Amino acid sequence: MMKFVLGALVLVVAGSVHAADVYKIDAKASSVAWKGSKKMGSSHHGGISVKDGDVTFNKGQLTGGNVVIDMTTVTNDDLKDSPDYQKKLVGHLSSDDFFSVTKFPTASFKITNVTAKSKTEAVVKGELTMIGKTNPIEFPVKFTVDKGIATGEALVKIDRTKWGLKYGSGNFFKELAGDKIINDEFELNLKLVAKK
Repeated sequence: MMKFVLGALVLVVAGSVHAADVYKIDAKASSVAWKGSKKMGSSHHGGISVKDGDVTFNKGQLTGGNVVIDMTTVTNDDLKDSPDYQKKLVGHLSSDDFFSVTKFPTASFKITNVTAKSKTEAVVKGELTMIGKTNPIEFPVKFTVDKGIATGEALVKIDRTKWGLKYGSGNFFKELAGDKIINDEFELNLKLVAKK
């Protein structure tokens, strides 16, 4: 009887493992777009390259994953007509005022929980690590899985002050006013492509 139970348990576990499919993220086909804005309404946007990672699906449903972002690749897209200012902005974002990319060249996100909303939509919870600090975040995702290729899109809103990024924050520097105040929240638009 004990052998039968153990045998059945092994079959169940083996079946579960077999049902989980790991997809390797295609860094070149994936992208991260960022957008930051000031209190007075002006904003900047650009991109960051995906370094590597993977996502896991079980019977077509997203169940886990990990994404690594190369923070040394931060670019700006809205100041192409002002190359000197563009270079200055990217340098500032890379400095210790913001993402300290020399000290922390990568950021990462690890999925800890997925709540399915439909066959192609879910709410993802996980841990975002950047500049050496880790905090929980959650956001909705849309995804598809077809012929060995998984794609996903998500708009992630992040309160940078939770990671100690307080530069230009009106909530921490009360003497700031007008266009000097940078909103605490910035956006990341993720578009990931992964292959089985």
